[in-house]
Amino acid sequence: MPLTGDAFTQYSRTTPTKDGPDSGRWVACDESGYGGEQLLNNGRYLVYASVAIDDVEAAPIVQELRQAARAQSTELKFKSFQSSAGRRDLLRRLWQPGGALDGRCSAYVVDKEYAAVAKIVDLLLEEQAWAEGTDLYDQDEAQRLARLLALQGRRALKPEGFRRLLDAFIAFASRRALGNEAATTAAFYAELEAAWAGSTRRNITDILYRLRSTRPHGHVLHVDAGPWPILEMLVPSIAEVARRWARHLKGPVSILTDDQKPLTDARLGYLASALRVTHAVTPSARVKGIALPHLLRGSSEEHPSIQLADLLAGATAAVAERHAGTSSPAADDLLHVVVRFVEDESLIPYDSASTLALPGAASH
Repeated sequence: MPLTGDAFTQYSRTTPTKDGPDSGRWVACDESGYGGEQLLNNGRYLVYASVAIDDVEAAPIVQELRQAARAQSTELKFKSFQSSAGRRDLLRRLWQPGGALDGRCSAYVVDKEYAAVAKIVDLLLEEQAWAEGTDLYDQDEAQRLARLLALQGRRALKPEGFRRLLDAFIAFASRRALGNEAATTAAFYAELEAAWAGSTRRNITDILYRLRSTRPHGHVLHVDAGPWPILEMLVPSIAEVARRWARHLKGPVSILTDDQKPLTDARLGYLASALRVTHAVTPSARVKGIALPHLLRGSSEEHPSIQLADLLAGATAAVAERHAGTSSPAADDLLHVVVRFVEDESLIPYDSASTLALPGAASH
């Protein structure tokens, strides 16, 4: 059922979507692995999957899938397909070259552990560098530091030390810290000192040394934090997907995302306005505005297009968890068809999304 309440009255859609001059192409989206600001909860990966299809065209595809799978539920979910080889084959045929959804699918994958590390760089090191007159986004320096810390931090600090550092940062940067900022700030910087003292790799030690001097920025982290939580990854995922489809389709796109409580009217309105305008945080980080007629939320019960996005989100999440070492028959069966849809711009700490085909090869 659609979300109700004063915060959800303006940007909910209950009627079927249909491509047209007023909307451009509709793109339906759904997620898997979302845990809010607690980035280390609910699995290693957040997947935000999207399918360029409206409800009018999606409805017969969903009906055909339901009949072929002999599904009892009126709403298709990946969990009802993952344990059956026959049903998994239906999905493979749907997505394979020449299938009904070939060329219409995309999956934005967030390694939430890497996201936490990237936030450390963005919120602390980048702020310090900017105050000193340096642009960390120039020459992708911020990305280089985040990747280095993500890929080698566990070895330098041992898994338990690396986890303690990330836990302390999340406790410090999330909105749960509000009202207790002094204690969470002190706890994070104490853990940072311990990590710096115990690091066994020079390049990681150097990053931690630079982070030790960011305490002045840490003390004001929650001041003017913006309209959504600092560690919120669902909203930036929507932004990345909207921009991706606008570039790919070379025209107006409208986004219909599965409803989630963080997606209030105020936040969706703010995000839509921001996506339509060209802006730049720094001179080297210019982001071009897109033609976005609509950014709306909807219930998967009412939108067959979102059900197709759910199937892709669940399958991609299984493939991503396989990469982290948790294999499954669903991941093995769907690996090579799904990995083609993973966006190159995904927030994962290595260069090629195809690395997800190699279990654990690049992220440990």
